[in-house]
Amino acid sequence: MTGPEAARLHPEAAGARAPAPPAGRAGRPERPERDVGLADAEPAFLGSIRRAGKRVLLGVVDRGWFGFTPLQTHVVVCGFPRSGSTLLQLMVETCVEGAKVFGRETRALRMARYAWRNHAVMVTKRPGDIYWIDEIREFYEGRRAKVRFVLTTRDPRAVLTSLHARTANQGQHVTPEAWRTYYAHFEYARRFPDTLVVDFADLVGDAPAVARRLTEFTGWTVSRPFEEFHLAASSDTFDAVALNGIRPLDRGAVDRWRRPAHREDVRRLLRQLPELPERLIAMGYEPDTEWVREYA
Repeated sequence: MTGPEAARLHPEAAGARAPAPPAGRAGRPERPERDVGLADAEPAFLGSIRRAGKRVLLGVVDRGWFGFTPLQTHVVVCGFPRSGSTLLQLMVETCVEGAKVFGRETRALRMARYAWRNHAVMVTKRPGDIYWIDEIREFYEGRRAKVRFVLTTRDPRAVLTSLHARTANQGQHVTPEAWRTYYAHFEYARRFPDTLVVDFADLVGDAPAVARRLTEFTGWTVSRPFEEFHLAASSDTFDAVALNGIRPLDRGAVDRWRRPAHREDVRRLLRQLPELPERLIAMGYEPDTEWVREYA
């Protein structure tokens, strides 16, 4: 593991089964306005009768009646954008046996309500679902299936200087304001025992260890080493645009923000996020603020 492990990893990371989480929402930061009403919105094309019918049918499936495989675990991947959530999703979709997957970004609450499964494990990925963990958890209260949240994180300097293929012409994909909001919700979410933190540096630097932690946490079965995901991945069935292409793991991506091309970007971030040096210490990415001298 890179950096001070205790500062970045949830204590539950090494455990097999999370205990019941405490009541949520108390102290939860406010959601960004653009996300309110989206994650729990019902598909407009479904009428009330069809929605009710599908819920009944999914209830039959999730109970395992008539030979169906009941859903046991819904794994929700969320957290900071540009922190490896798409890479992790691709690893899961190519290396985890028998999971219900989608090949693209999907809203966890919508899939919990309406997605057809006949699988013991269902995996969804969307960074913004970190704003909705309480509602997703409440959906599964009293149901046979449990929910587990995997929170992806990465050095903020890398997140804030990272480019996305769809928005590269607009500059950095994550704004300082958006990062602040994600940070507040990340700190709120990670305190619950049904969450596990996965750092991008660990994902690309020690994928086998990450796979073991996730297996212990979720109970799924890995059929292919995580580090070999690219051998089975296909852009025909998976939306890999956010990865800028399917390729083997690249440890050099961890410190890409240090490149000369990003020097001015980092200086700008220090002006726009004056709290950044202290946040880096709190998150375990720096032992002190000496690194700032280079950008003074």
